[in-house]
Amino acid sequence: MSLSDGSIRDSSGQITTGGSVGVLRLSPGDCFLLGSDEIEAVDAVPCAESHQAEVFAIFDLADTEWPGSASIEQIAKSGCLDRFQNATGHLFDPVRMTITGYAPSEQSWKDDRRVLCVVTAHDFGLVRGQATLRSR
Repeated sequence: MSLSDGSIRDSSGQITTGGSVGVLRLSPGDCFLLGSDEIEAVDAVPCAESHQAEVFAIFDLADTEWPGSASIEQIAKSGCLDRFQNATGHLFDPVRMTITGYAPSEQSWKDDRRVLCVVTAHDFGLVRGQATLRSR
């Protein structure tokens, strides 16, 4: 399920018609509606439509033994904060927005080392438009 992509994308990779997208198929600039904290797939939508979240960066974690949840959460959070301005062209404003690093769980660690960096409005409300500088 995390590899599925039920959306339709244009030649640049931008979502033009929404659909269920597995987290391993998400790319920077993809917008979606929030579901549960344990995400395997999301309801992706074009960024011009109302959405709650946007992937602004993705990075891989080191190929090591499972370092523990607290360590992973800290690495994900700091790694996403470090990448925000370069990915969006904006300074992070904690009054207006929230950054979340969706990281692998201990159960998925063997096959998944990717951290999805996601920005949402501080109140998790619906927004339109795109924060990410698109470079596909």
